[in-house]
Amino acid sequence: MRVIDAHTHIFPDKIAKKATVATADYFELPEPPNHYGTVQELLDVLWEAGIDYAMVFSAATSAHQVEHINRYIYTETQSHPQFIPCGTLHAEYENYAEELKWLRDHGIYGIKIHPEFQHFVLNDKRLFPMFEEMAAHDMFLISHMGDPRVNVSGPERMIEVAATFPTLRCIGAHLGNWGDWDLQKIAPLAKLPNVYADISSTFSYTDDHETLMAILHAYDPTHLFFGSDYPIWCPKKELHKVLQLGIEENLLEDILFNNFARFYHYKTL
Repeated sequence: MRVIDAHTHIFPDKIAKKATVATADYFELPEPPNHYGTVQELLDVLWEAGIDYAMVFSAATSAHQVEHINRYIYTETQSHPQFIPCGTLHAEYENYAEELKWLRDHGIYGIKIHPEFQHFVLNDKRLFPMFEEMAAHDMFLISHMGDPRVNVSGPERMIEVAATFPTLRCIGAHLGNWGDWDLQKIAPLAKLPNVYADISSTFSYTDDHETLMAILHAYDPTHLFFGSDYPIWCPKKELHKVLQLGIEENLLEDILFNNFARFYHYKTL
């Protein structure tokens, strides 16, 4: 069975542990991080787990980091063909049109944002010209979604983005509302035809799999992707957990590989 991990973070070796620990502290994780976010560590665990590809990204916490991070992601994906590149932007970054062109010219068609760490809301109007440019050039957005302690990336914010830009393909991480998996809140998001979701950092956070499965089945079954949220969670362990959920075989194969392979139509995976 082929597998794509659609949600992994990588960092340069010298800052990887610091960045990962800071993330773990922010989210008050139930256990220490499984890994520390270096490229070699991810390569090793992908090989051990038998995972074919991983989409890699890192969100810019300030505007001046955007270009540096995008070039770092490009360099690593050039060196490691099992990596699928995803860039980043920031609400305060002004040179977005040129940067988006640079990304496309270098085979990068996705943008990752993390509103909590970037200190803006998901539907910040400063982002809308960027989203419009992305939609015009068939680029996609992936955003961290949800944090019950703040209200910067909940379903209602992604609903506004997806409805405003109906040709912008939007991936809501963590089934669309991390830490607040309320079907009534997520269902309106799941119904939108340009909204997708990954299952990263979901089944490891709660024993209430019935609730999570109900949310999973609220989405179009072709719009669901496997993701581990490496380095917080271990791709090998997360894959094992998903295989134990009892998901019907055809849907499982789609979640693990087929759906994202079709979604990412820029090259054959």
